[in-house]
Amino acid sequence: MSACAVKLPSAPPASNTLGLTTESELVTAERQMEIEELYETGEEGTFSGADDISIYYKVFRQSTKDSPAILISAGRTEAAIKYKELIFDLYRLGYSVYIHDHRGQGLSGRMLDDPDMGYVADFQDYIEDMRQFYQAEIQPSRHSAVFLIAHSMGGAIGMTYLQQFPSDFQAAAFSSPMLGLPTGACGGTNLLIGKEPKYALGQGPYQEPQTAFKKNKLTGSEIRYNRMVEAFTIEPKARLGGTSYHWVKESCEQFDYMNDNIGKIETPFLIFSAANEQIVREKAHQEFIEEARELDKICYGYRIANAQHELLIEKDPQRIQVINQMHWFFKLYQKN
Repeated sequence: MSACAVKLPSAPPASNTLGLTTESELVTAERQMEIEELYETGEEGTFSGADDISIYYKVFRQSTKDSPAILISAGRTEAAIKYKELIFDLYRLGYSVYIHDHRGQGLSGRMLDDPDMGYVADFQDYIEDMRQFYQAEIQPSRHSAVFLIAHSMGGAIGMTYLQQFPSDFQAAAFSSPMLGLPTGACGGTNLLIGKEPKYALGQGPYQEPQTAFKKNKLTGSEIRYNRMVEAFTIEPKARLGGTSYHWVKESCEQFDYMNDNIGKIETPFLIFSAANEQIVREKAHQEFIEEARELDKICYGYRIANAQHELLIEKDPQRIQVINQMHWFFKLYQKN
């Protein structure tokens, strides 16, 4: 199999052959109830992560013990409650689904007195939490295969995980991964940190969304955008505000780490980039893939036209294309 040129099973990119939830279904009370009912059946719990921070999680296990499984690594500010529709669709495709709220956000514990400030003492703590979750909940279940879906900041966490624990996942898919921030975001951060954590320039405590849907930089799907906003209105404890200088510093240092350790990746992976990306540095995706290609890694890159950062809650054509290709890719590495 050629490096960075995996041949996927043929499937019309935007054809909904898998029966994924559509926007027209999502507005109906029936589908909303089905999604909520499945979410409520999920097993929830907490565990003590690095430095005894409480980490919240949800688990949705299939009745068949040898089902394939997916671990979702969410983005910054996110929580399991944002992924209800995706969990529903993946579960209906036969996957057991695992998701945890990263430390400092969602329903997991905070490290600072200000619960709104985006902060992590050490980026490695995210990876240690994920590894602990994997070992405690996923590994004992003996799934036929375990896959990773990682979005945005969760992509940086997931990519680092693949570098440090290369045998845990059979394949991985990254949605708009945070492999770099917009130009200038990392410059001079060390000089601005100070002794006490403080918000980065232009950042601050959580505020009710002031941006009208038509001006948002995340998704072109109005129903999915509104559901995302509503999820955090219903569960205000899960909200998170802006980033701290320390979080920016840790993230920028992690970009260097990931680029220096591409050679350690053994897991086949996909990277999906949004053509209208405004949150992370899209060029970093191509640079990462090119370096992986030179190192003979099994990977593939997709640039999704007419899409913004939130590919997993985008309009139907874009979202269906992404999930279709993830599913087909995972099927290549699923044990029969």
